[in-house]
Amino acid sequence: MGMMGGMFADRHIERVQAAGSVDSPKAAKAVEKLRKIGVPAVEHVIAAIGEADRQQMGLLVELLSRLISGKTLAAVAKGLADDSNKAVKGVAWALTSSTAYNPNQLLDVLAVDDVPKGALCEVLAAHRDRLDPRRLLTAAYGLESTEKATLFRIVKEIADESLVPDLISRMSGKDTAAKVHIIDVLSRFNTEAVHGALEGQLESESKMVRQAAITALGEMDGDIRIDLLCRLLRDADIDVQNRAVDVVIKQNHPDTMKHLIEVLKDENEYARRAAVEVLNEIGTTDSIKDLLGALEDDDWWVRARATDALANIGGPRVVDAVLSLIKDDDEDIRRSAIEILNSVRDERAVKHLIEATKDTDWWVRERAVDALAEIGSEKAIPAIAALLDGDVRTVPVAIRALAKLGARKTVKHLIPLLDRTERQIQVEAIKALGSMVDERNAETVRAKIHAYTASEDKTINEVASSAIRALDSKFSDTLIAAAQESDAQAEKFAQPERTLLMDSEEIEEVMEAAAGPQTLDITQLEEGDVIENRYRFIRKIGKGAFGTVLLMEDEVVGENLILKFLNPGVASDEEMMKRFVHELRYTRKITHRNVIRIYDFLHLGGLYAISMEYFDSHPLGDEIKDNEPLPLKKALKYTCDIATGMVVAHQAGIVHRDLKPANILINDDGLLKIVDFGVAAARSSGDTQLTKTGYVIGSPKYMAPEQILGKKVDEKADI
Repeated sequence: MGMMGGMFADRHIERVQAAGSVDSPKAAKAVEKLRKIGVPAVEHVIAAIGEADRQQMGLLVELLSRLISGKTLAAVAKGLADDSNKAVKGVAWALTSSTAYNPNQLLDVLAVDDVPKGALCEVLAAHRDRLDPRRLLTAAYGLESTEKATLFRIVKEIADESLVPDLISRMSGKDTAAKVHIIDVLSRFNTEAVHGALEGQLESESKMVRQAAITALGEMDGDIRIDLLCRLLRDADIDVQNRAVDVVIKQNHPDTMKHLIEVLKDENEYARRAAVEVLNEIGTTDSIKDLLGALEDDDWWVRARATDALANIGGPRVVDAVLSLIKDDDEDIRRSAIEILNSVRDERAVKHLIEATKDTDWWVRERAVDALAEIGSEKAIPAIAALLDGDVRTVPVAIRALAKLGARKTVKHLIPLLDRTERQIQVEAIKALGSMVDERNAETVRAKIHAYTASEDKTINEVASSAIRALDSKFSDTLIAAAQESDAQAEKFAQPERTLLMDSEEIEEVMEAAAGPQTLDITQLEEGDVIENRYRFIRKIGKGAFGTVLLMEDEVVGENLILKFLNPGVASDEEMMKRFVHELRYTRKITHRNVIRIYDFLHLGGLYAISMEYFDSHPLGDEIKDNEPLPLKKALKYTCDIATGMVVAHQAGIVHRDLKPANILINDDGLLKIVDFGVAAARSSGDTQLTKTGYVIGSPKYMAPEQILGKKVDEKADI
């Protein structure tokens, strides 16, 4: 009855459409005859749905739903793979609205390749209450992630306790995604067996499984093995850590602190952070005391990591606990507490820290003083000043703290300390007085300190000399006048009417005018020779890839200066010359004592030269004797001077690009100046390896990686 059945089916479908309802008497007869035709009728209805307009769509879907039965279900389900999207939607609609079939049969259709799984899963969701959860579980394993998630959501809604053993047994499978979904289903059942199964997954190799297990356990009531939870605070996955923090806090197990100790000592910063976040919520004075006590048996670096974490991450609860522990009977506990407070810098700690300056333990006293200085509380000044007459070990710390607090009223107490026999006290007193005095006592203090500049002790000598310079820079009229004279001198050296440091549009004209024949041979200069009726040759200082350095006397102003004549190969590079002019215009604005002053860019006898300050000195490399390192204090002083000079240059937008010992000069008084800014700064940031003339730019041993690679160079290269 194939072809004939199809013809009869089409005729009956038309009658239903003509009736406009499946429930009219004529339509009811047509529906009954279509049922008898069976599968061919279903196929023709699906085809009609694919061609129907919006008005006929609902009627035909209702007709199809009346034709669905156990015998026709396979044919109807096949319609889900129809080429027409409209037909697919209609079939899914009919399957969803019909209850005349067993929906579990559709689970077999999930294995058919051509059937759209999304549409079929929607149909199954509509019949969730009639599905067998075990069959649904089995079918879910073969699906892609989206459809698998849909079926497991259905399982979660319809599962009862009888399914729990089956779910737990499936936890041993290799399908990670399925395992995650099963954990989600099991979270509904708060039983001992489920707890045990989920706890076992906390140690899974899969972070997805660990995340799911910790999340599920966090939503359930009852105790969880605290050792496993605390172990997750050290998990490599940050999401697992964060969820573990929440669950550990929620559990608030009495043994938490015991397991938290190892986490607090962990090398991983995030693990320590997790431990302190727990303490921020459930920590007490006793529990934190136990932690600090347990840390005492460990290596100092382990203790430092732990106390640092408590200090930097600890909230009000941790700080309050530590504040009470600063008075603990145990000396080690007090030491740990004071270290934490030293980093916290909490105003609430001031009162407790002032009390700690009277502690019997010298370590606690000193660190309390350090902490008060860091907080910057003037309330602490009397207590710190009282320590000047106390333990010899504490006095230097107290002096440093008073200097940091700027406690000028204590100067009268510091002056007598200059006469103490203890070297460290003398050193700290000299330093402090050099920074703290005001105009009222500057003269007295300067006279006292000056006596120590003749000390045979090299350290005291250097500290006293440095303090004298600091005092003079603040209060010496002579020095101020000298500084003003220096600026005036710079103006005398630079002659605006003949300078080459002009705007870029004028540079080419000047270079063309100066491009005449070379009339000066600097290799033939003898002492006393005068250039341009102004610069008298004294001696040659050195020669490098970019130029020859000569010491000259400027007879106009009666002062010595340096002329650095550029080598012909450099001077012939027009682009480089433009960069010189551009950069030097900014470089000569630097007037810091740690930077060689550049005066002008000149054209003399057919040669280009940079005029700059003369500084009678030696290079930094000469300070290093027999390959031994510099004394620490000297190294720190030089480092600070270099950094200070470079900060000023960077603020002016100047990058040196060639910092090295040869470009750091030091005189016999220890004054340091950075040199060669003019040449180095003029080098193009985009041309850092070789110029067109073939000169190597920079010294490979001291180059930044980006400079070696020819990339753009900025302040970071100098740093």
